[in-house]
Amino acid sequence: MRGGSDAERRARGAQTRRDLITAGRALFVDPGYFRTSIGDLVARSNAGSRGAFYHHFADKAALFRAVFEEVEEDLMLRAMAHPPPGDSWERLNHGLRGFLEAALEPEVQRVILIDGPVVLGWQTLREIEQSSSISMIEHALHEAMADGAIDTQPVRELTHMLVAAIEEASLLVAYARHPGDARAAAAAVLDRMLLSLKAPSPR
Repeated sequence: MRGGSDAERRARGAQTRRDLITAGRALFVDPGYFRTSIGDLVARSNAGSRGAFYHHFADKAALFRAVFEEVEEDLMLRAMAHPPPGDSWERLNHGLRGFLEAALEPEVQRVILIDGPVVLGWQTLREIEQSSSISMIEHALHEAMADGAIDTQPVRELTHMLVAAIEEASLLVAYARHPGDARAAAAAVLDRMLLSLKAPSPR
């Protein structure tokens, strides 16, 4: 029988939850969400029992949401990591291209692009993205407009149109027979779209 102080029990519980999420990040990529059972997750994580699983997550979909949120956060951090020196325009361009580059990663393809919309549904998916990637892009657009890099226009609408473009381009990459070529082609189109938003240089 496992004893210990409350702090020790909380630490063990936190570790079990962490192990389940780590197992989910692996198994939801291969063999995928729909081919992974709770038993598989318990075995991969060494959680010990289904009871331990249900202590932390109501069902497999709840674990998937935790995995999705973590992958989404990692994606956002990588997209904005090491911003290039320069103005707000360069930072915006760097961030959007970072999302497109991530579409080459198996974890992003499977969890974010392919299974995420099916498992979570559009409304939940949008709630998660609203506080992460959508918010980040909206902030970058506000900054670019404030600096005069982009002509002033409705930020919310522009943000959602850019998000839609990036998501569709990422899906093209994820499903392409030659993902690298698809990513390069999509990046070229993205560059042209972004240039169309750029404010003209003063004469």
